[in-house]
Amino acid sequence: LQDGVGVDEKLSLRRVAVVEDFFDIIYSMHVETGPNGEQIRKHAGQKRTYKAISETYAFLPREAVTRFLMSCSECQKRMHLNPDGADHKDNGKPPTLVTSMIDYNMPITMAYMKHMKLQLLNSQQDEV
Repeated sequence: LQDGVGVDEKLSLRRVAVVEDFFDIIYSMHVETGPNGEQIRKHAGQKRTYKAISETYAFLPREAVTRFLMSCSECQKRMHLNPDGADHKDNGKPPTLVTSMIDYNMPITMAYMKHMKLQLLNSQQDEV
């Protein structure tokens, strides 16, 4: 027992994440900084990013991580949500997110986003 805190308790203590710091916390866990200060993009998915955050911080909701990842242009390129997403390879512009189709009242998970992508692709095939 040291400082009134047991060894097991001390190992499980985490910092409290306050709302004002959510963006910085998520960004720092989502983008790794190299030894010379350059940014090494790792762009882990929602589960790995949230796991890394929860090892250090408490009270940062998974929904905050999901919303951050939805605004990450590198991650959006990988998901190809926009039907014109293939065009970004040719013109160098990332695809835009089709936000009018997303129900923000539901938790936004990767499974939900993949479902929305399939729905969009199926509706386009029906039109052709």
